[in-house]
Amino acid sequence: MPSYRVVLTLGRIHPGANAQAVLPRAATAVEQLAVVEARSVGVVKGRGQAIVRFEAADDGSARPVARAAAEAAGTEAEILEVQLRRQAGTRWSLVAAA
Repeated sequence: MPSYRVVLTLGRIHPGANAQAVLPRAATAVEQLAVVEARSVGVVKGRGQAIVRFEAADDGSARPVARAAAEAAGTEAEILEVQLRRQAGTRWSLVAAA
C-alpha cells in the first residue's frame, strides 16, 4: 500500500490554543481514517510544519485523510498550506488537489 504524507504549514496559534497540540490533533484525525506510519514537526523557510505519514490505497482515498488532518490541526492554529505527497521510491511527489 502506498505511503502518503500530509504537510501542514502553520501560521499563528489561535488565542488560548496549545501549540503542542497541533501535531497530535492532526495525527489523531488521520488515525481515524488510515494507518499512521510516522509524525513529525519541522521548520521550513521560517514556518512551522506538522507532518503526518500514513498509508492509503490511492490518491483518491488519501485526499480526505489530508483534509481531516488539516481540519483537526486548524482548531489549534492557522493552516497556511496543505500539501499531500505520495512516496515514489525514495522521493515524495506532490499529489494534485481534486
